Amino acid sequence: MRQVARAQSHSAPPHDAADVEAAAWMARLHAPDRTEDTVAAFRAWCAADPAHAAAFEHMTLVWEVAGGLHAERTSLDPPTPPAAAPNRRLVLAGIAGGLVLAMGGIGFWQRAGATVYSTAVGEQRRVTLADGTRVILDTDSQIRVRLDDKARRVALVRGRASFTTAATDPRPFEVEAAGRHVQVQPGATQLDIRRDADDVTVTLVEGGARVAGLLGDATPVTLAGGQQLVMAADMGQGAGARLSQPNVADAIAWQGGRAVFRDDTLAAAVAEMNRYSAVKLAVAPEVAALRVSGTYRVGDNAAFARSVGTLLALRVVGQGDRLTLVR
Repeated sequence: MRQVARAQSHSAPPHDAADVEAAAWMARLHAPDRTEDTVAAFRAWCAADPAHAAAFEHMTLVWEVAGGLHAERTSLDPPTPPAAAPNRRLVLAGIAGGLVLAMGGIGFWQRAGATVYSTAVGEQRRVTLADGTRVILDTDSQIRVRLDDKARRVALVRGRASFTTAATDPRPFEVEAAGRHVQVQPGATQLDIRRDADDVTVTLVEGGARVAGLLGDATPVTLAGGQQLVMAADMGQGAGARLSQPNVADAIAWQGGRAVFRDDTLAAAVAEMNRYSAVKLAVAPEVAALRVSGTYRVGDNAAFARSVGTLLALRVVGQGDRLTLVR
């Protein structure tokens, strides 16, 4: 959990030239006209002086705590009037002019070398990492990112994330989830990783990846584009994992705020829809095994309940923030 401490101006260090340059790189890397040349120049700047990489990491954390100005957040609930967006130039001018944010726990994050990104229930978020990798976080998800001179490492703490790795970065890229290690092969790769407690699903959209750390010391699995690897904790030691070739469009439909069901049980469909809304759905035992197919917008459980109720001739009984589907 990120913590923000009360201001302590007497102990906060002043910003130096490296911080100002890091703020400028932050703006260039997240500008809509960013090119591969921009990313290459940024990597060269980081490699020129260890203080540069440290300054950029510091500015990334400052920017994150200041409001995540480098990320796009998307609510999956019905739209509400947008709040006034901060002016990027004013923010950068404030940083360059010596803006100081005193943050409790900042020393820990600098020592750990990790940056945390997370979403709340019903929220999706798009982030561009310092190496140019694009990340989409699903509802109620969290990742920890550590980039250094030798490797790029991400831990999926919970939820689901999509990664489109930077094509020209030679450093290894690895995502760890519940002890499984997804090692991305060189070149542009797009993959989707979901973690539910100790169950992990990896869907490789394009590129190549190798998954190690399987239960029972099973042999690592190499994935090709379009393949999906399901690793469930209840498969048992030595049982390995289940490899399949799913409908990739269905598997990544969540990125567009949709859930696709194809002959799924009503209980399973309700469990998936509940991940995106504070209004929770329940099903009576006698209807839990009914089958559901279709594409539904996530974040509006009331609309889903009405639609499914009509299709399956069920009633929707409401009580507070809970809707129950019954005969």
